[in-house]
Amino acid sequence: MASITDCVVEGLKYPFNDIKKLLGLGGLFAVISAISVFISVKSFDIFRDTVHIVENTNITASQLSFSQLPAGDIYMVAGLAVISFIISLFIMGYQYGIVKFSIDKKSDLPGFRDILSMFIKGIKYFLVTLAYNIIPILVLAGGILLVGDSSILPVIVLISMLLFIIAYFLLIMALNNMIAYDSIKKAFDFKEIIGNISNLGWGKYIGIILFTIIVYMIIMVAVSFILSLITAMLAVTISNQALVISIVIAVIEGLFIDSYGTVFFNRVCGSIYRESIK
Repeated sequence: MASITDCVVEGLKYPFNDIKKLLGLGGLFAVISAISVFISVKSFDIFRDTVHIVENTNITASQLSFSQLPAGDIYMVAGLAVISFIISLFIMGYQYGIVKFSIDKKSDLPGFRDILSMFIKGIKYFLVTLAYNIIPILVLAGGILLVGDSSILPVIVLISMLLFIIAYFLLIMALNNMIAYDSIKKAFDFKEIIGNISNLGWGKYIGIILFTIIVYMIIMVAVSFILSLITAMLAVTISNQALVISIVIAVIEGLFIDSYGTVFFNRVCGSIYRESIK
């Protein structure tokens, strides 16, 4: 049985097995990152316009009608959000493929030829993720609505956070189980999911996930430092072009960093499942 370090090291090397496919995934992340910048800018414009209207009228923000708001910006934000979500489904479908390749011990990266299949798999990935997180979401949302800013709220937040953590660890094995059998029903076969975790050992299972997350965070912190330096250099070179700089940095991060981290993490997840069924 492979050690925790072996799984993580193999995962770190795996993205370099096919740079073209890695950059293909990075292209999807780059588009989402660029869209996120535009959404942030337009959302700020909407907020600024709303504040301006409220300050110059006798009504509150809750009393504003839609006709008084910048409809063009709102429609643009909504449209961009939908596009971003659709692209995210394709990314989830690609993650599905990475895990499957890892379980099957394939050394190459998944391709992009079957777009429809990737989209369908992305929907499955999303629905299972949502299903596993729905209880903690409802607990948190319900608690906020029922108790407001009561002293009980921190307790409810803590409970919901614990539920999110439990759901997260179960979700990883659930997604792996679904992908291994290519059946969404297998994501809810709790007897088999718990059995697979027990076969690997709960300590090792949690340990490898935590270790992978720590390695991932270290990479992200190092990259964030480098990107901050690039941002500073661009700010000196391109004056008064904050939007351009933000988009350039977002594209770089999506193209190279987000794609690498996603491939790495999902490769390790597939390796975890492969070890659990030995």
